[in-house]
Amino acid sequence: MYGEEEVVALDNEHEVACCGWSNLTPWHTPRECPEDVLMQKLERTVAKVRTMETAVFCLHCPPYDSQIDMAAKLTEDLRPVYAHGRPLMVPVGSTSVRTIIEKYQPLISLHGHIHESSGHVKIGRTQCVNPGSEYGEGIMRAYLVELDGPKITRLQRVEG
Repeated sequence: MYGEEEVVALDNEHEVACCGWSNLTPWHTPRECPEDVLMQKLERTVAKVRTMETAVFCLHCPPYDSQIDMAAKLTEDLRPVYAHGRPLMVPVGSTSVRTIIEKYQPLISLHGHIHESSGHVKIGRTQCVNPGSEYGEGIMRAYLVELDGPKITRLQRVEG
């Protein structure tokens, strides 16, 4: 089954709500949309989840202002803004993704999109994860996640 904007069974207890869209970026890449359109896509997808307590959200874009959505602030001509000799980092995640996580509180929410912001953070009861691979440097990052009913029994970052 193609999982985009669908809910797929991970096992007998856990289902995964999938959405590969993101909020608008300066790069104008495919599958970007305004926040109101993204919210509609997320609500339609999440409405298919039967049990939120054991649900996994797989949402490409991380939640806004979560520390796993930090990227360099850019000028109009897409150059990084510097402060004290370093790129000025600002939150660039999705407000719609944050709202949907706060509203529904799945067990875990998996993200990508922002490669500069590796890490994990809790929003309410939801563990949010962004591996933050650095493809230009040849570093692939991931998290090993083990679930047992409504609990995360393992959350381990790996890289190679």
